Amino acid sequence: MTLFCIGILRLMFPYALLPATTALGTIHPEGREMGIRAGANVVMPSLSPLSVRKKYLLYDNKICTGDEAAECRQCLNRRMERIGYELSVDRGDCKPH
Repeated sequence: MTLFCIGILRLMFPYALLPATTALGTIHPEGREMGIRAGANVVMPSLSPLSVRKKYLLYDNKICTGDEAAECRQCLNRRMERIGYELSVDRGDCKPH
């Protein structure tokens, strides 16, 4: 259902920034990849220092809580490349052409 909603939102709002969240990755091993394929266009690595990450746990079993920021970014980059996407570190502005 969530992926269907992402797809519908992409069609309704073609210039919106729609995240494939860590929650998607928590409920399915390839959840973020599935979110991107469904129409999401944003993924965010866990960049908070390990010493404070527990303060940001909004749900149980959240993925990527034990990786250093650089490891998380590299892992996310590999995962996106596997499905044919490339990470960008540019601003997330999305403007109609």
